[in-house]
Amino acid sequence: MAQKIYTPKVIADPIYGIFDIRPMLPMVETEEFQSLGEKKQLGLAHLVFPSATHTRKAHSLGAYNATRELANLWISLGLIDEKRALALSAYALYHDIGHPAFSHVTEELCPKDNDEMSLEIIRRLKKPIEETGADFSLVEKLASHKDSLYLAVHDKNLGMEKLDYLERDGMTTILSRPSGIDYLRKHIYFVGGEIMIDEKVVDNAIEVQNFYLKMYKNVYLRKASVIAQRMLQKTIYHSILEGEVKAEELQALTDGELIGIVRASNNKTAKTLYDHFKKRDLFREALTLRHKNFVDSYNTTGKNIAVVGLETEELEKLIQSPKLAVKNQVDLEKLEQKIAEIAGVPFEEVLAVPVFNAWRFKPQDVRIYSESGGHLSLKERFPAHFKNLEEIAKSYTAFRICTTEKNRERLSSKEISGKVLSYLYDFAK
Repeated sequence: MAQKIYTPKVIADPIYGIFDIRPMLPMVETEEFQSLGEKKQLGLAHLVFPSATHTRKAHSLGAYNATRELANLWISLGLIDEKRALALSAYALYHDIGHPAFSHVTEELCPKDNDEMSLEIIRRLKKPIEETGADFSLVEKLASHKDSLYLAVHDKNLGMEKLDYLERDGMTTILSRPSGIDYLRKHIYFVGGEIMIDEKVVDNAIEVQNFYLKMYKNVYLRKASVIAQRMLQKTIYHSILEGEVKAEELQALTDGELIGIVRASNNKTAKTLYDHFKKRDLFREALTLRHKNFVDSYNTTGKNIAVVGLETEELEKLIQSPKLAVKNQVDLEKLEQKIAEIAGVPFEEVLAVPVFNAWRFKPQDVRIYSESGGHLSLKERFPAHFKNLEEIAKSYTAFRICTTEKNRERLSSKEISGKVLSYLYDFAK
């Protein structure tokens, strides 16, 4: 009888090169995981960066490979055992499995967030998870964040999925990657239930935080991207109101399937917005509120844009107002209806664009491993670095009122913008 040998199932990845996914094939070959191949990682960023068409599937496979390598390192250091390492790798593969069509664009329209939806699907896919040899109870604890080992994947600064998407997104948009990220990955530890870094990679950790804000400024919160996101979000919301799609169905839909639904919408607002969207005729900003220190640097030459500078406290109140949250479609629509009434323009041609995922670019501390046991804090050691991160975030944080080009001059006029601002301040209280 011929000897049966293990044959790897390899994939080629632009970040990690060639790696083997055969151990995880039962999980990879599920319909739920394969659908991630039809969901773009960056939502609508490809409208600005044509190469940014990578998917949640590519990212999840990358996060799995990076986590598997980190887990092997931790086994060699005696930080975890093989059983926990396998469960951690399985969780990494499925950490994004609950993402809806267009990812964060529609997540705000879903009744549950990505973590909640991912946990539900993971529980449903117990059989293929166990077929990999992973302990399902451990995977479930990681997915529900009941075991702090999940931070190996999900830590805001150093999680393997975070480092993967930063590098992957950077390569396909601004053609850049965090300096020394490969070296950093090899010096991340799990000690006392916390993620820590070796003293020797402090500079690399700082570089990753700087790169994160660089990506927010140039990609994630780029003006055209957030306007496109809000346009599509409002389009889908009106398709939901029309009964053409249900909010709870968004997770199961791919990007193409959802576009097919909104394209055939009978809702007037959805049809108007989609007609603009499909031609990439994005709305233009007419009124922008941002931090007062960065108003002068905002280039509006030859454009009909009213720019208003706010104090830090005023801007924070605006960002944190529940009525102006991306999740709150009802109140955002009320605001848009009133602005349309004040300006005398069609409701379908007014768009309030709040700050997407404002909580994501709040800098968080990084723990530094010390053999003495008195572990150090990056924030305490480099307070000026964290202060600088906060200042950079202020420079590109903005709340926008947008409209079509034909209405831009009217909406940005001193008389109309003044009335809109007065109403906006009262509305946000």
